[in-house]
Amino acid sequence: MWRYVALFSGARKYCSTQSNYMLNELCIVVDKCDHVLGFANKKTCHEVLFGKSLLHRAFSLFLFQEDTSSEKNHRSLKLLVQKRSANKLTFPSLWSNTCCSHPIMNFPDELIESDAIGVKKAAQRKLFHELGINNTFVPLNRIHFLGRVLYTAPNEPCTQAAFAEHEVDYILVSVLDPVATRNLPDTDLMKLNPDEVSDARWMAFSDFSYMKCSPRDHISTSKTSDSDFCRSSITPWLRGLLARGLLQKLFSWAEASCGNHLQERFLTEDQSWDRTKIIHLSSEDVQ
Repeated sequence: MWRYVALFSGARKYCSTQSNYMLNELCIVVDKCDHVLGFANKKTCHEVLFGKSLLHRAFSLFLFQEDTSSEKNHRSLKLLVQKRSANKLTFPSLWSNTCCSHPIMNFPDELIESDAIGVKKAAQRKLFHELGINNTFVPLNRIHFLGRVLYTAPNEPCTQAAFAEHEVDYILVSVLDPVATRNLPDTDLMKLNPDEVSDARWMAFSDFSYMKCSPRDHISTSKTSDSDFCRSSITPWLRGLLARGLLQKLFSWAEASCGNHLQERFLTEDQSWDRTKIIHLSSEDVQ
């Protein structure tokens, strides 16, 4: 009996924390060209009113590390993915990229638009908050802004349908310094915040590629050790990037960047990004 009460109280505390974030954090409301229109708290931005939710600025950070098991003459990377906590009010218990959140007005530096400094600082803040990864491992000069996508998606599961995402999402990529993190165990690199993240793991692109054209079903694969990792168990924005071939492009760009002398003119078409455009993901892409 007491064990049950303790667990219930903990869950209630976490949900209360998430509700506080929804009420107190002020997101940046934008138009379809990413021009700032004003500010609204997270709850207002994610509520569905008259079939719509407010378009706001967000980021998705993709953190890579070198795959030490790959052949020496072929540089291969793995992406850190997280499973969102069941306590999250939006998209609970779904797998996603390393860190997804919002720059907020509460931290004025996160409003800086030059070189996407604001969203990069927001990514550092949330990376530490959610995964306990210190900024020394992911300094600003190792976070690269590649482009933006615009999408909308209803909350999942359907029981949480009062909320939705409607975002101009900044795509950020970082590759861990292999010298600084060599032989560093994951337990020293990260400490998961259970209010935000329930699991995390490193995955190769091959672990995603089979899902690219798959319907949203519950068919699992032997490629991963987690039977619930399938297209229907990942977040809509990650589905959209996968469906449009952008996730593979992120892997390609990150692998090209590992030479430390990355120059745009040397990038292939599969690696280059147009930072001036906003890519629109369709409802079919994110389903």
